[in-house]
Amino acid sequence: MGKFEQKSPLEKPIDWFASWKASFERVRQRFGTPVTVLLTLVVVGGLVWWNWDAIASRPGVNWIVDLVKRRPIPPAAVGRLTIVVVHLEDDKDRQNENQLRAGLEDFEGVETLAIDRTVEWPVSGIERENKKQAEAQARRLLEQSGADVLIWGRVIKGTMRLYWTPSRDVVGAKASGNYQPRSVETITLPDAFWDDLKQILGLLSQTRLAELTDQPGRYIANKIKPLIDQVRKLVQSKEGAWNAETLAGVQFALADALWHFGEQSGTDAPLEESIELYRKVLEKWTRDGAPRQWALAQIRLGNALARLGEQSETGDSGIPRLRAAADAYREALKEYTRDAAPRYWAGIQINIATTLDVLGERTREREKLEQAAEAIAKHCRY
Repeated sequence: MGKFEQKSPLEKPIDWFASWKASFERVRQRFGTPVTVLLTLVVVGGLVWWNWDAIASRPGVNWIVDLVKRRPIPPAAVGRLTIVVVHLEDDKDRQNENQLRAGLEDFEGVETLAIDRTVEWPVSGIERENKKQAEAQARRLLEQSGADVLIWGRVIKGTMRLYWTPSRDVVGAKASGNYQPRSVETITLPDAFWDDLKQILGLLSQTRLAELTDQPGRYIANKIKPLIDQVRKLVQSKEGAWNAETLAGVQFALADALWHFGEQSGTDAPLEESIELYRKVLEKWTRDGAPRQWALAQIRLGNALARLGEQSETGDSGIPRLRAAADAYREALKEYTRDAAPRYWAGIQINIATTLDVLGERTREREKLEQAAEAIAKHCRY
């Protein structure tokens, strides 16, 4: 090999590493390992600081720095409706994100969780595929947090292009929207944003409540109480508006949850609130417009009235409720006939028989006991 022959690109780092290792070993033998490691860190840190501008401009360095600086993803509170907000792309000084988070903090019925991440939209490729990739990123972040919905997007010429990623499939919910602030100076969120958010949360509330209440034989009162409190606030929130169908669905799900809580805790107030909500639902779910939903609401109303009548402190105070329960069950039979829905029909006959039996014992009315026996007989013939 010639005296001045250049070394290959692979030989240079090998020689540098060998020289550094030899120097490290000499210092270690003289001063010990702890001092040598400390000196090495000081030297390396000084070199990095002195040459940071050149180092930072190299490809991938900023990405590594951002990765190191990232905060861990905080978990959402168990059993509570939670919205996650991530950084928005092209959001100068995070003005829109900060306004979004500030507005959500004042929104009754939900908790807000900030995540130090950005859902990045690919800069090239087919738009449909880019959207799928971005949605997959959002879905992973949402799953890691355990929250209910994640808000992400970007800012385009002062308009927020936001996407909603829910934790559960919600039919009828808006997937994205463009939101122009009402005020450029304060970036006040528009009414359309609150309407869309409340619609999504309403559909999610129905699903969450239904999942908890659809557990026959299990004690769920302690789990469902925090969610009941949140959804109640959501129903009463002044921000945003629901369409009639969503409002009725949320009220029905909340009434079901209150009925379960009142039955399992043995308290009257939740049952009374559930009865009031069922009656509000029946104003929207009419027999002409939604016959099966109307009949189902009548059954649930009957269940709440019957339970409240049974656990009344005095026998006399429960009698009107027991009568009202029997009437609600009979209303449901107008749609759940023996021919059209035999299983429902038979179940309602049992409910009527049980209610009339309790009513007959309290009123000493022979007629009610006979009607109870008749309802049982009908069930047996089924």
